[in-house]
Amino acid sequence: MKNVVIIGGGITGLATAYYLLQKTAGAVQITLVESSSRLGGKITSSHEAGFLIEGGPDSFITQKAAGLALCRELGLEDDLTPSNSERKTSYVFSKGELHPMPEGMMMMAPTMMVPFLRSRLISWPGKMRMGLEMFLPKRANTGDESLSSFITRRLGAEALDKFAAPLIAGIYSADPDKLSLRSTFPMFLDMEQKHGSLLRGMLQRKKSATVPKQPAPPATQRAPLSMFMTLRGGLQQLVDALIERLKPAHILLNREITAVNKSASGYRIDCSGGAPLHADEIVFATPAHVTADLLRGLDPVLAAKLHAIRYASTATISVAYKRSEVANALDGFGFVVPFSEGRSITACSWSSTKFSHRAPDDGVLLRAFVGGDRAENLAEQSAEALVELALQELKATMGITATPLLAQVYRWHKGSPQYDVGHLERVEEIEQITARHPGLHLAGAAYRGPGIPDCIQSGIKVATAIADEISIIRKEAV
Repeated sequence: MKNVVIIGGGITGLATAYYLLQKTAGAVQITLVESSSRLGGKITSSHEAGFLIEGGPDSFITQKAAGLALCRELGLEDDLTPSNSERKTSYVFSKGELHPMPEGMMMMAPTMMVPFLRSRLISWPGKMRMGLEMFLPKRANTGDESLSSFITRRLGAEALDKFAAPLIAGIYSADPDKLSLRSTFPMFLDMEQKHGSLLRGMLQRKKSATVPKQPAPPATQRAPLSMFMTLRGGLQQLVDALIERLKPAHILLNREITAVNKSASGYRIDCSGGAPLHADEIVFATPAHVTADLLRGLDPVLAAKLHAIRYASTATISVAYKRSEVANALDGFGFVVPFSEGRSITACSWSSTKFSHRAPDDGVLLRAFVGGDRAENLAEQSAEALVELALQELKATMGITATPLLAQVYRWHKGSPQYDVGHLERVEEIEQITARHPGLHLAGAAYRGPGIPDCIQSGIKVATAIADEISIIRKEAV
């Protein structure tokens, strides 16, 4: 029986352990090691006075199947909850006002001209510059480039400031001057090459997505999926369901790994508070910089490559109010804030509008976002300072002056991997070096996607590789 040690108890480590058990039918001895006192990483949900507060992600995208599939496999399908699509308007805070995102905007480019032309969010020179995009030649170089470079080149500086930077870079807590477009939204680069224009590519994509009306499906057929899904009781349900499938003997909490070295049969793993662990296969489901520190003695070159993946600190501040004390209609998912506005928050999600079951009928729940690559220092403040910052920002952007019913802060020190230009090339180099070490595996948000489905898929890939290796060994033994 192979010994597999998984380092890191976030969603990646948990998914790896779960799928490894499924794929090997218990033919491996799994030990999951977590340095803190809890599992789940940035997925954490709390219930306070009738409010459901998410400390990290509040949902997952359904276009990537791994998250939805795992929820269904764990028996959570009845608790799956879509976002409230009838109130999905997003806003942009600009020049002291909340402006609705023009209808038909697909990430950064308009697919409907009339709403875009009527919008007061962007100036007429800015609109004309965006329209000019259809007549610009495509770039001869097909390599990676930053979000800022691509948007400024194709659509102009105002489109970058008002739409692209706050919307796309906000997802990655990134500086648009450094964010790799090939690693995050490669379809935009591909549209330029295929259609010669981002706007033409967007319009073609919209046209292709238009499906003729069909007869009503049978009542038993599943309804169309929302782009974003969550769980009725919070995403902590997913973590709890995974933990239930793992035996307590598989999990070691409060164990910090101090060193990893090769041994005669695999790997020796030294950790605080216990005897060394021995592994035939070892999976690092930890942030790249943590993995780098542990691998420095084993492979300094690999460690240096891993350290090249930067991380940024972020924080979320959830604030609850009486509904009667918030004048805003809250008829959307929330708003983003362009960097040029000079505000201290990057966005605010109207949590109780975005998803049902987040607040009592007479309450509202808002969540402000702070930090990221351009303003890490703000996220490193004390919880008390962050609450005060959020209250001042909500007053300035939404006019809220009431005393909140409660406020809760989650700080994520160096928690967001930065996909800088050339990221995919770095990852490929890391994978090539890792392959030289039999039984060594890397998984998680640092490499090919930071979302929940990406992390789960990363765990599936590692579990499959280990299971396939065991299957080959069995066949050779026979």
